[in-house]
Amino acid sequence: MVSCEQSRGQIRLSGELNFVSVAELLNRPPVSIDASQAENGQIEVDLSAINGFNSAVLTLLLDWMQKAQQNHLQIKYHNAPEQLRVIAQAYGIDHELPLTTA
Repeated sequence: MVSCEQSRGQIRLSGELNFVSVAELLNRPPVSIDASQAENGQIEVDLSAINGFNSAVLTLLLDWMQKAQQNHLQIKYHNAPEQLRVIAQAYGIDHELPLTTA
């Protein structure tokens, strides 16, 4: 199970991000990636409470990044597990995702 908490400018993801939970987040978004939720044109996503994930998480992060760009916002992903960076590198998108590790 995955949960999202959003306050102005910040999103905190927790739980397991897999094919099922990512599909749910994409089909019924619990968060808004738009100017009304941004702080100074920026949204920061805290990934420190993710306790499991697979490559599906990349779809979610890329989708949110695209939505942010469409709304002229910057999005940053903080406290990414090192394994997430490894997966992004394996897919060749590590330089596209604004990830910082824990």
